[in-house]
Amino acid sequence: MIASKTSSSEIQVDSRDKIRVLIVDDSPTAREAIAAILTRDPEIQIVGQAADGAEAVALAAQLKPDVITMDITMPKMNGYEATKQIMAHCPTPIVVVTSVTQQEMVHQGLNVLLAGALEIVQKPGNLTGQSMETIQAELIAKVKALSKIKYSPVNQ
Repeated sequence: MIASKTSSSEIQVDSRDKIRVLIVDDSPTAREAIAAILTRDPEIQIVGQAADGAEAVALAAQLKPDVITMDITMPKMNGYEATKQIMAHCPTPIVVVTSVTQQEMVHQGLNVLLAGALEIVQKPGNLTGQSMETIQAELIAKVKALSKIKYSPVNQ
């Protein structure tokens, strides 16, 4: 698992003031790009990264982030299955960050929204007429908006 975690006393201080985000994408380059975009905002802190859906499920339970960014197409467990499991066991606001085409988005996007994701954003590397600044602003705004959503704990 790829996770970044500092001492518990630091996390307690930061978690009160910052939006804690878990980034999930099988591409190390995409994870770095998403982290670079999100950390431009001083209110956002990256608390962990996962390279597939199975890692995402485990890290979501362990780190309890405020928001998760989730790719759809990944090895081992895709974003759809990971979203279903996260929402069933440790509900967390999820924004899908994907590079799928518009046609694929209609089908896959609906499925992942039905699984519990709340937003979908185009991945920064695949710009289609939108400027990089627009996509960056959209991703930051959606993460901030979703961070205000609080789910009740799941009784197990």
